[in-house]
Formats: sequence, structure tokens, C-alpha cells
Amino acid sequence: MKKPLLLGCAGCGSIIVECGFNLAGIAYDYEEVDYSDDSPTRPRLLQVNPVGQVPSLVLPDGKVMTETLAILHWIQDQNPAASLIPPPGDASRTDFYRWAVFLIAAVYPTWTYGDDGKKWVKGDEAAGKALRESTDEHRKKLLKQLEGACGAPHFLGKRFSAIDLYLAAMSHWRPGAKWWSEEAPKMKSAAEAAESKPEVAAILRRDFK
Repeated sequence: MKKPLLLGCAGCGSIIVECGFNLAGIAYDYEEVDYSDDSPTRPRLLQVNPVGQVPSLVLPDGKVMTETLAILHWIQDQNPAASLIPPPGDASRTDFYRWAVFLIAAVYPTWTYGDDGKKWVKGDEAAGKALRESTDEHRKKLLKQLEGACGAPHFLGKRFSAIDLYLAAMSHWRPGAKWWSEEAPKMKSAAEAAESKPEVAAILRRDFK
């Protein structure tokens, strides 16, 4: 049977999907791409996803899926035992959707626009630096809001979910491990609980040595 093909980038958001595949026990093919504007593999990525972002998933029937949370839903549908999304009727489902969408709609864009700030301000280095600094500070405020909602041992309390995979990946990005330990210790613990799973550790330790 043909396997889904994941286009991803080491250390990027696509690792969240890789962790999801591992937890669901679903075999997949992987193609490393660099989404940078001057990358030789960018044309290949644009072929699959005109936005030029990872993760991009080509399903066995040729259809394309993008957006991490959408792909995680697809994975959950293939194997509900993966426990990535709380099932209908579960008390934690509303909290899951509130904070999962908060992560992708509010927090994640701070990296999208801050990682290479000058890209969004017509190459202006000073403006790009200012954009990065402002998005970095805004991210901290958003993460502190998430910290206030975080349970234990997982974000949703006793229930593990895809939110914990986001935290496990994001805790390796700006503002860095020291900030997470000091300013968001509950989320850091939830991230570490996720990373303690062998299926998750295999991916994160590969990319964050």
C-alpha cells in the first residue's frame, strides 16, 4: 500500500506531524525540503504547497494536506488510539480546540513573521530586526497566557493530546529552554512528559541534539 509522503524540514513544525505519525504507528515517506526563498528545493515545495510552508502532506490518493492541526486530525482518523484529539463528548475537547487553535493562530505566526523579519518589510534590515524583537516579546505574552491554562502532567491535565506535541517542539525554539524553565514551568513539564514518549523522543533528539 502506498504511504503518505511528508515534506518537512528538520527542526521545523513538520516534526510535530512526524511525532503524530509515530504515535499512531503509521508508516510514511519523508522528503526533506528547505522553504527558504533561495533554496534549491523550494520549487519542489511550491509544487505541492503554493504557500511554500511545511508540513505538506501528499496522501496516498494524491490529495494534498497542509496545516499541522489538519494533518494531525487526519492521523487521528486513521488511528483513534493515537489519542491526539479528545473524542466527541470528552470534557477536555472544548479546551483542546480553544488552545490548539490559539497555538496555531496566535502563537505560531510570531515565528512565521519574526524568523526572517526583513522578508516582510521589503528587505529593510532595521525594520526586520524591529519586527523580530516585537514578535519575540509578543510571543512571550501569549505563552504566559497559555501557561496560566496549563494542567499537569499534560496540558489538558490527565489527558495527553496534540497540544503537548506542539509544546515539545516549541520549547526548543525562541525564547529558549531557560525562558521556558523560568517563565513557563508547567508547560515545560508538559513538553518533557511528551518528549519522554519514545515515539516523540526519536524525532526531537534527532533534530535538537
